Amino acid sequence: MESTTVVTPRKSKTLIAEIDPPKGVNLESFLQTALHIRGRVDGVRVTDGEHAIMRMSPLAPCVSLQEKNITPTMVINGRDRNRISFQADLLSAFALGIRSIIIKEGHDASEGDQPVAKTSGDLDLISMLKCATHLNNGTDLAGEKLDGATDFTIGVCLELSDDVNRNRERAEFFYQLQEFGIDSVTLAPTYDLNIIEQFLPFAEKTGIKLYTSLMYLKSVTMVRYLNNLPGVPSIPQEFLKSMMQAPVKQEAGMQVAADFLKELEQLGDGTVLLALGWRQRLPDFLDMIER
Repeated sequence: MESTTVVTPRKSKTLIAEIDPPKGVNLESFLQTALHIRGRVDGVRVTDGEHAIMRMSPLAPCVSLQEKNITPTMVINGRDRNRISFQADLLSAFALGIRSIIIKEGHDASEGDQPVAKTSGDLDLISMLKCATHLNNGTDLAGEKLDGATDFTIGVCLELSDDVNRNRERAEFFYQLQEFGIDSVTLAPTYDLNIIEQFLPFAEKTGIKLYTSLMYLKSVTMVRYLNNLPGVPSIPQEFLKSMMQAPVKQEAGMQVAADFLKELEQLGDGTVLLALGWRQRLPDFLDMIER
């Protein structure tokens, strides 16, 4: 008989906020958002071309946060880089004081605001992890010794699927991540707790921190759009129904997110508030959840 692993939920109230860099050179609005939430969240992540939208790279925004005594985590993707530029950007980040990174493969460029853009095609998640761990060990990917090693705390983001077998494969990937010395895994957003629970035993066995993600559902139209995307987890009908029945439609997504956060707090080591749609509403949401 197949054994069943019983996992004790790890209650956590750790809350991390993502902030997108500006689409332009003016950092004022970016910094205002960060300053408004300082002390109300436990960490700030700066995204890197999230959803294949062209924005400032995360390097300058991270440095500007450090100047305000906010310690950032820099997200870096492999979509827009080859292994040479990936390593070069990591060396620059560390030299400028950034000590924590999150590695992502990145959304396909065809989904973004410049769909004719070509991806490098050089890096997958494993090759990016090799780059980062080599730099931490004092050599580049070719084995050449560095004049000063990095010492990053490394996390990764994992996409989720509507296929239970693919999610199982990604959960088993935790064992490889453990060999790389990965500190944390952030799961892509889902409103399906059953998917998240599939990852809990692997996080517990490997000792890798597990962060869930919370996406702000701005409208019923957005929910229906997401539910029509192939290969990604659908948003359960109960949430769509709640939004449709809400007396104040503009606040429906906020309340759904606040209610769901209470359930996410029982799972993993914390939750990341994704940047999509949050920037203007983030302080209001933190008020709602009494942070």
